[in-house]
Amino acid sequence: MATGSAAAKVSDDLRVPREALAADGGKGGAPRYGFVDLLRGFALVVMIETHVVNAYLPAALRRGEFYFWLSFVNGLVAPAFLFASGFSLVLQARRKWEDWLRLGPAFRKQMRRMGFILLVAYFIHLPDFGLRKFLVPHDQAFWKKAFQVDVLQCIVVSLLLIDLLILLTRRRGAFFWVAASTGVTAAVATPWIWAQDFTARLPLSLAMYLNPHGASLFPLFPWISFVLAGSCVGHLFLNSIEKRADAGFMRSAFYFGAAAIAFGWLARAVPLFHAWNSRYFLTSPLYVLVRLGCVVVLCAGLYAMEKRFGWVPGAIRLAGQESLLVYTLHLMLIFGVLRGKGMAAVFGLEAGYAACVLLSVAIIVLMLALAGLWHGLKRNRPKLARATLAAAIGIILLLFLLQ
Repeated sequence: MATGSAAAKVSDDLRVPREALAADGGKGGAPRYGFVDLLRGFALVVMIETHVVNAYLPAALRRGEFYFWLSFVNGLVAPAFLFASGFSLVLQARRKWEDWLRLGPAFRKQMRRMGFILLVAYFIHLPDFGLRKFLVPHDQAFWKKAFQVDVLQCIVVSLLLIDLLILLTRRRGAFFWVAASTGVTAAVATPWIWAQDFTARLPLSLAMYLNPHGASLFPLFPWISFVLAGSCVGHLFLNSIEKRADAGFMRSAFYFGAAAIAFGWLARAVPLFHAWNSRYFLTSPLYVLVRLGCVVVLCAGLYAMEKRFGWVPGAIRLAGQESLLVYTLHLMLIFGVLRGKGMAAVFGLEAGYAACVLLSVAIIVLMLALAGLWHGLKRNRPKLARATLAAAIGIILLLFLLQ
């Protein structure tokens, strides 16, 4: 009965006026949908806690039911982040569909942004920062670390595939069906793909995109499925907006997500799916379905909150809009500064739950403040923001070349 009441409450929240949904995207800009930024923003906030726990929680505390459920919640961060990326790309493409098909300015701007994100992604994980390190022979372990695929690389390549599907299919309806089919295929193929060693058949830089090979954290299989799912839900959501039926669509999405969670969890007992149980939490398409269902339910809930109250937490939303900055800086702070040689000697390399919570809160507050400052600088002093970004890139490249 409690579960039914909760579902009914969310369903009721989705029946509030449609006009509260879209927030102005800026002067003359297309509307932004706050719940999408909020989904990405909350994913980033929990991501910070996840990385703090991964970095500091001692092995003795990484067992038991509490840690299992904490890991389950933290495991939804990447699917939500990837899903929001696919959703956002479709929002951008649909606003200027014909320009996209002609490879116009909007499409070229998107390509430049993807290239920049890919550079940032590889820069974050360079094993030894400096060109000299890459000019001498190394074993395969070094190059695996250099070419490992993290969430940013996964996002960029997945979005490039979606761009390609848009260009090939040309029509919105065709794009949806091809994207959906590709996402399902990627999830189903994951157990077989992870069983292969592609390092002997492909260049290492490409092989790392297919399965972990002992280093990649977010290979395309199965993670591209979440990006494609986001693009498909974004497509259907925009169709519902055109028909003024978005509230009904999001109610259906909520119930679909709940059903996906139940099916993905319970189907393990069905003999037909026993082959997927051996590595259920790593490669099973059923677990992909569980996590996707959780993300869709969360997305519908955030949509309901935005429509019911007409606002979203501003700091979280800005973090979602400035996701690249928050993602990059918090990783550099945790793993480059706090766990660096100097600070590690002061703070140590292990901490209990209380210390992890305090550190997570401190970093989250700092990241939200920096996201707000950067967003304000871009809005009020765009030339200065561009100059600041160019200077930062120049300094990074100079240090890389000279060290």
